[in-house]
Amino acid sequence: MPQGYVFDRPELLADQLIWGIAHGVRLLAQACARAGKGEAAEAWVAWQERERLRILAANRRLGLHYFGREDAPADAVSSALGLATALALPPDRLAPACASLAEALAQPRYDLEKRREELLAKGREAASAQRPAVLPETKATP
Repeated sequence: MPQGYVFDRPELLADQLIWGIAHGVRLLAQACARAGKGEAAEAWVAWQERERLRILAANRRLGLHYFGREDAPADAVSSALGLATALALPPDRLAPACASLAEALAQPRYDLEKRREELLAKGREAASAQRPAVLPETKATP
């Protein structure tokens, strides 16, 4: 089973990074809910519903990559990427993170479709920069 990030496949890398964003947001929302910060959890539920199709698509592609099947459990995909299973922040750091979660999720950075397109563009740019330049044809001299 492959593990970790795939830097030479821009589409798969974009899905891995999108998955990491969604996973991190989920962990923060869960920590906020445990701390009684219900408004943060509600913001996450609304964001997750908006981004559901992108998250599911990434889960399917990553499931195929890591496990050879589209229906791999989310926790298994996260584990294959080496992502944390929980977020442990002290209360003085968790409270402001929870208070700002709704506002953060409204930012373009958390529009996963747009973010994926940006990542793909960067990946294509990097891939094309690594290709050797094509030399112009030369005429053979007699």
